Amino acid sequence: MTKPIAKNHELYDFLAKHCEIKTSGVGTNQINNYLFNATDCVLFMAEAYIQGMRKAVGQSEEYIVEAKKRKEISNLILVYNWSAPAPGIDVIQIPETLIASLNQEQAEVFLRNLKRIHKDIEEGKELKTRLEQLFAGNVKISTCYSLDGERRFLIIGKISPSDKRTYAERYAEQVATNVMFDLPKALNARLNLLLPEDSQGKYFVEGRSSFHKKLRYGEDAHTELILSNDGAKLYSELTAESPQMLQEISKILSQAILEPFGISLKYYLGKHPLIKLPGTE
Repeated sequence: MTKPIAKNHELYDFLAKHCEIKTSGVGTNQINNYLFNATDCVLFMAEAYIQGMRKAVGQSEEYIVEAKKRKEISNLILVYNWSAPAPGIDVIQIPETLIASLNQEQAEVFLRNLKRIHKDIEEGKELKTRLEQLFAGNVKISTCYSLDGERRFLIIGKISPSDKRTYAERYAEQVATNVMFDLPKALNARLNLLLPEDSQGKYFVEGRSSFHKKLRYGEDAHTELILSNDGAKLYSELTAESPQMLQEISKILSQAILEPFGISLKYYLGKHPLIKLPGTE
């Protein structure tokens, strides 16, 4: 690695602490790159910060396109998204030679923007950990994004609802929950009763259609939900302040994973009675 310039010392320290160093190229054309893991960031904010770094060193969209055409990418700030075409940023790649060429003002822009992205990433990781506790460890949680770049959390049950039942029974319940009844609506209605007045009526939980998947016979059908970033923050704050609230919300969320059919059916019957007696309103 090139010896750090004194004026960029703080930026080098940040990169050394939070980045992986990887060599690319062959022979005498090898260069070192800093790989900054951006999973769990707020996508639209991270994109703005990356754009700010590119602007600071004159890497416009036209410049990047032309450089890629000439296959001269050794000095470009590159972004990788393994889940494309779904929105997201997995890694930000910054060449060491580019860092070494920065002046004081440019180095300050890089450091400031990378710190902002890192702060968002740490918040995302903390929210995921908190959500895993709220779901009593019955789920695996990953970060996903809406089309406008807002962070969301994909929640997938680790075990099938009512594992003692046969595969056919579990699958039938899953299909019935998705098709006939609305699990996210039922879950939002239950949680809404516990929210502060200014947050009531907001629907933080969304469903996720899994009918595009080809489930083979014997394969477990898991409950899948999507929770907004605002919802994750709100439930995390509420449960951090009150052990009783933690118990209540955790109970509801766990039930949605372990007994989605039950919570959905109960909500549906409360809104749509199956038997209507003559002469009653």
